[in-house]
This record gives sequence, C-alpha cells and structure tokens, in this order.
Amino acid sequence: MIYVTIGTMYMPFTRLLSAVDEIARDSGEEIVVQTGMDRDIPKHCTCFDFKSRDEILEIQSRARLVICHAGIGSVIDALKAGKPLVVAPRLARYREHTNDHQMDLAAAVERRRWGRMALDMADLPALCAKPPEAPASYKPAKEPLIAAVRDFLDGVRAKSR
Repeated sequence: MIYVTIGTMYMPFTRLLSAVDEIARDSGEEIVVQTGMDRDIPKHCTCFDFKSRDEILEIQSRARLVICHAGIGSVIDALKAGKPLVVAPRLARYREHTNDHQMDLAAAVERRRWGRMALDMADLPALCAKPPEAPASYKPAKEPLIAAVRDFLDGVRAKSR
C-alpha cells in the first residue's frame, strides 16, 4: 500500500492527485490518499479528507511507501516511521501554493538521502515501482538537544551536591 498526503492547503494539488490516481489504475496497488480540502478526488484510490493523527500514523505504518507534499509535519512523520519517502513539493507556477518554499525542504530531504524529490509527476510511476531506501540516518533534532540539556542539568546537580 502507498500512502499519499497533500496536507491542509486550500489550493488544489491536481498534479499529484492525478498522477497517483493513474498509478492506482494502472498498477492495481492500493493507494490511500489524504485529500485535505482538495476537490479533485482520485477515482482509483481510497480517499479521506482528514483523520485523527493516530489514525494517520496507523495508516502510514502499514505503507510500503509514503508520498507527501513538502510540508514539515508530513515529512517528519514519514521519517519517524522509517518509510521510503517521495516528496512532491507544491509549486507556485501550478497554483498549488503561494510561493515555492516547499522546494527547500524537498531539496533537503533529497540532499540528506532521506528520500527522493518528485518535481515531474512523470517520474512518479518509476519511483513507486522502485522506491528509495528507507531513511536510516534520520534522528529527530530534539532528541540530541534534550539529551544535551539533560546531561548539562545532571552536571549542575552533581556539582551542587
């Protein structure tokens, strides 16, 4: 199963939704899509607009691949789940967003080898057939920060005894 999320943006993401619908039609593989506020509902996919965070994480845990817009929450959830990741940034030129800030995150994902960026939706079928490796190197930044603060506080406590 492939899980696709396009986030909560009010602007349509027809380019990605059409591409995954064609993949579902042609491959027969189950594709579950979070469509948010988009009105372009894929015909060959299982779709929902919004679910609870726990429900989304459960769906994502069963996926063999996650395809998402380049929203930080969606990317981090996929990285934490350790799933192969394809990031399709919403682009202003297609009226999918008001600017191209999602390009920065998508490029960072690819640069760090956490997943692949899909700018051209014609590349998506090949990325689904042969997904990138699951990200082995991702570690949330807050864990080392919390550990460093904990070590510092333990040192302060030890000195005050």
